[in-house]
Amino acid sequence: MINTNLSEIFRSPTELTRDQLSFAEATTKSLQKWGNTLSMMQLGDTSKHLLTAVIELSELKCSETLRFDLIQTLHPFMENILKSLEVHFFNQNLISPDRNEYLIELALSFRCYFTNIYLDIARRSHHQLNHQKFSLFALSQKKNLKTARLLASYYALQQLAKLLYQQQMLYSAPLPHQWLIAHQVYDITLKHDEQFTDINQIQGTQYTVSNVNQAYTQLLLLDIFTPHQIRPSEIQALYQCSFDWAKMIQVLPRETTLAKYIVDVSKDYPPVYNKKQLVGFEPTFFISTQNLLEHINATFHKNMEYLSKNETVYLTSAIKFHVQNVLGSTVERQYERYEYSAQIQLCFSLTTAHFYLSNGKNFQETLQLSNHFKFQSESKNTQSNFSNENKIINENNDVSSSALLEREAKHVYTAQVLDISINGYRIRWDKITPSYLRTGEFILINESTQKRWRGGVVRWIKQNEEKTLDVGLEIIAYDIYPCAVKTQTDKNYFHYHPAFLVQNQNLDDLKTSLILPSLQLFKEQQSVHLRVGNEDIKVYLLKTLSITQSFVQFDYELLNDQQQPMIDDFINFHANELNTHDLWDALK
Repeated sequence: MINTNLSEIFRSPTELTRDQLSFAEATTKSLQKWGNTLSMMQLGDTSKHLLTAVIELSELKCSETLRFDLIQTLHPFMENILKSLEVHFFNQNLISPDRNEYLIELALSFRCYFTNIYLDIARRSHHQLNHQKFSLFALSQKKNLKTARLLASYYALQQLAKLLYQQQMLYSAPLPHQWLIAHQVYDITLKHDEQFTDINQIQGTQYTVSNVNQAYTQLLLLDIFTPHQIRPSEIQALYQCSFDWAKMIQVLPRETTLAKYIVDVSKDYPPVYNKKQLVGFEPTFFISTQNLLEHINATFHKNMEYLSKNETVYLTSAIKFHVQNVLGSTVERQYERYEYSAQIQLCFSLTTAHFYLSNGKNFQETLQLSNHFKFQSESKNTQSNFSNENKIINENNDVSSSALLEREAKHVYTAQVLDISINGYRIRWDKITPSYLRTGEFILINESTQKRWRGGVVRWIKQNEEKTLDVGLEIIAYDIYPCAVKTQTDKNYFHYHPAFLVQNQNLDDLKTSLILPSLQLFKEQQSVHLRVGNEDIKVYLLKTLSITQSFVQFDYELLNDQQQPMIDDFINFHANELNTHDLWDALK
């Protein structure tokens, strides 16, 4: 989402055309007094006045040290307003009639101008220090200018991280020159050996990210995490954790075996994978994420005391799996894409898929049970305290929420294919987004009504300049069969959950795995009861193949190999049944 008025904001410093401010005198005392009056205004008026103030400050003819002091005076007022505006980034569909585009654009504009004034101070201070001769009587002025350059560089990178976070919550692209100026600001600080200078000691602040190096590595991390592959709640979680993790990232002057990413300060690119060959790309820095990867790996074995406060709150199994997958891969997973024009049908959520693949039967009907049980709906992640998507139905109820799907959940959507890869599609979504269109969501997908439905996942979402969505869909299950899994939470109650047996051909090997709801109770090295037909078969969960907020996929083995024919018969029965009816019958 690029506002045309902002497309050139980071290209060059703002021209100084203003002799005075229209709203106050150019002193910190006057600005503080003016800022205190803003609390009496409504959000709209306050926003308008503050944005005008920042723009005027950026155009004011004054020393850069004074400009820094003035914007610092307004800094807390700006952050308070931005906090109020950024509420509109959360828990909203990406395309919706209820979405307040004006407030979103206002918040982005705010953050851009707020960022840019610090960038301007850093750039102009650097230029003056390099090209201006200072007399012996002006050494204090030179020292103050160096301090302004350092502090402005820090705050510029801090604001660039917050801007990128805003953009990521919208799945939108960075602005032109946004990455270029970030690299250049860091490079200036590096060349003057100021990247590790403690900002808290200079200003008496208590920032977790306490120097320019950490501010820069936090910014790099936000992109390295491939946020277009995860949900806004997970983007938020990774952003919060990045304050601690920034300290674990190394910016190296030369290549080592641990240098997984590279940066070219002359290019408007985020950090790129080290083995990716880009024409004209000359690495300036080498980025190692190994320490962070080892830290994440250790979280599976250490107690809670090992984790920071933010990690304790935000670090779920799905997020750990995602970070491990990103940082631990040894190759860049990039499949060649081919232009392809077609339409596909898809429906969302594990529960919906189970309903339709069971030929329109409610979940409890498929279990063939005579007694009442607790039914638990699919969950996005019970470990997360920022998700309230779990519903448990009392055992005395005849019908569960996982069986009674609302109309929106049952809907089968049509989308236009833009291109294909070896294992998926890129589609264009230009209509209102359903609540189920989110990264990590389980889907059923079909290219035509004549083909078998396949299981897949919404792998990534990106918003383009037309404010429509490009969505990446990955096929993860070519043959998929609805079943159930039974867990026991105490001596008196069992819970049944929708599940799938999945068969995929891997060369000459036919691989069978299990897809379960993404619940905290399903873990590796755990036994569960798999219900196939009217039989319960005990299986042992092995390696985790994938985790999202929607589902988790496991390798498994039977505890009793003699029960394998029961699995085979169940799969054969459903395979034949699926060949004799299609999903469209269930929609009638």
